[in-house]
Amino acid sequence: MTASKRYVCQTYRHAERGKGAAKEQVLVQASSIECKSSTEAEARAQRMFDGGSYAGADAFSIEVDVELGDYSDPTFIVRLGDVPPLDA
Repeated sequence: MTASKRYVCQTYRHAERGKGAAKEQVLVQASSIECKSSTEAEARAQRMFDGGSYAGADAFSIEVDVELGDYSDPTFIVRLGDVPPLDA
């Protein structure tokens, strides 16, 4: 099987980690939805972010070779709100 391009909408939420004085807010993945096209992934990310339930949303594409288990680095279509840094 050859590599195929996948389009994804990934959302993020804030969560609390730790207790007492060590409690901190962190960003966690909420939902990941595979889309049919870059346009659909971007529109879905925008709708989900605009809905106010998520701290941020990404729409991106990746190349996937299922047989080899290879995944390319994401190519971002849009990044909205509070999202992880690119170097993380």
